[in-house]
Amino acid sequence: MTSKRGLDLLRDPALNQGTAFAAPQRLAFGLEGLLPPQVESLDLQVQRSWAAFCQLEGPLERYAFVEGLRRSNLVLFHRFLSDHLEAVLPIVYTPTVGAVIQDFSRSYRTPIEGLFISADQRGRLRQVLRNGINGPIDLVLVTDSEGILGIGDQGVGGIHICQGKLAVYTLCAGLNPERVLAVALDVGTNRPSLLADPLYPGLHQRRLAGADYLGFVDEFVEAVQLECPGACLHWEDFGTSHARQLLERYREQLPSFNDDIQGTSGVVSAAVLAACQGLGQTLAEQRIVVFGAGTAGCGIAEGLLRLLQKGGLSHGQACERIWAVDREGLLVQGMAGLNPGAAALARDPQELDNFCRNLEGQIDLAAVVAQVHPTVLIGTSTVAGAFSRELVEEMARHCVHPVILPLSNPTSLAEAVPADLLAWTGGRALVATGSPFAPVELPGGRRVIGQCNNCFLFPGLGFATVALGLRAISDGMIDAGLQALAEWIPASRNPMAALMPALGDGAAVAAAVAQAVASAGVREGLAREGISQEQVPLLLQQARWLPTYLPLASSAV
Repeated sequence: MTSKRGLDLLRDPALNQGTAFAAPQRLAFGLEGLLPPQVESLDLQVQRSWAAFCQLEGPLERYAFVEGLRRSNLVLFHRFLSDHLEAVLPIVYTPTVGAVIQDFSRSYRTPIEGLFISADQRGRLRQVLRNGINGPIDLVLVTDSEGILGIGDQGVGGIHICQGKLAVYTLCAGLNPERVLAVALDVGTNRPSLLADPLYPGLHQRRLAGADYLGFVDEFVEAVQLECPGACLHWEDFGTSHARQLLERYREQLPSFNDDIQGTSGVVSAAVLAACQGLGQTLAEQRIVVFGAGTAGCGIAEGLLRLLQKGGLSHGQACERIWAVDREGLLVQGMAGLNPGAAALARDPQELDNFCRNLEGQIDLAAVVAQVHPTVLIGTSTVAGAFSRELVEEMARHCVHPVILPLSNPTSLAEAVPADLLAWTGGRALVATGSPFAPVELPGGRRVIGQCNNCFLFPGLGFATVALGLRAISDGMIDAGLQALAEWIPASRNPMAALMPALGDGAAVAAAVAQAVASAGVREGLAREGISQEQVPLLLQQARWLPTYLPLASSAV
């Protein structure tokens, strides 16, 4: 029911149906003359939108078009994404969203879907948050934009990654787009080009740090708890120095998770598990090298350590199977400047007598591969071309089917490209990437390259949390979700098949993940009181939002 009429109704994206308004509605809501006379179906509106989309050549033009749909008609926007998922998802999400974020100072237009909360508003963040809320909120997706994709500190432009991921939540899992909120925490920026740009619309100051930063985030989280009680808090693209700290600081206070740590870890762990299953091996048999000891790399290693221990290994035995390497070389105990996540992965110096060292005394990636003979090589380094031909051929000499995952985003920062990896290993490698790549033609047939996209895990995880009102997001829930994802990966049945599901399967994968996560939450006693396992499917079904027009009734007197 709404009191809006005429242009006010057409300007509300949650209510606007455009040319789908039937004749009686046009009369009742004062829309006659404001729309062309033909009444059209949602299917026809999507068809027109697709025709217009296809006429646009560049990804930024296409992003602007789709963003226009989002701002004018939420149902049409989400139905358009649903019907053309594989073509449109890379536009509203990675990789295109990275370029959009970098162009934010030039492309920003008011208003924008989301909320900017800045450091100069301290002391009144609850009121600022309230300004962006028009009804109940189930999920808040927040970034401070310090670690955007592989492009680093982007200031308030990071709001677009929040918008993109919220669209994926609805597209894949059915989260109600009217009950979510994108938030950019503007704590300043350390990027000189933004500070010097008169068009940059964020705070022109260096980032808060230390107690000032934590105090600001504390006030924000308290405001979320007061204004959005029970809402799930999704942390996105926080820098290495704060990501884990914030996750641990708040994960017991409200249902929350960090997608860069836990989501990325879950998706990559699922890929590794699927590869092992397809090859008839166990995780405990693997020797795993992770290149890149930032938020994502450490999260992946931590998740694999947990799975190895669940498989029966001791903590020490699990640690023996994972080697973490950063740009400065193999992580070694006593190295200066290691964050807590990296320090937990550092090797005992006494283990390393047989490793070769470079001129700086470091044990670099090539030396680790030569000594360890890894079966799994994971890249989160943003060092383009780091997985060289020599390194990959050395790995392949000691492993029949090496699993190689160059995950860095955007595409230009990938550690290697799939065509090269398959050529250098004679087609024997199992490959998945962080950015989308075209299939590779080999003498034995076409190889589809799976994309380790977090969209296969976080939508189902967040949706299940909302649907069942889960009080926390546990490691057990995440592990249950990634196990469900692993079962959907084609390589788990045929190792030469894709090492991730097709994007077109995103909704089905999210449903499986949500079911597994919800069941785990009930088992762990984290759901609302009285919810049983038998109720989980119905609760998930009832919570799902579908992109379809609903009848409108007028509340005008």
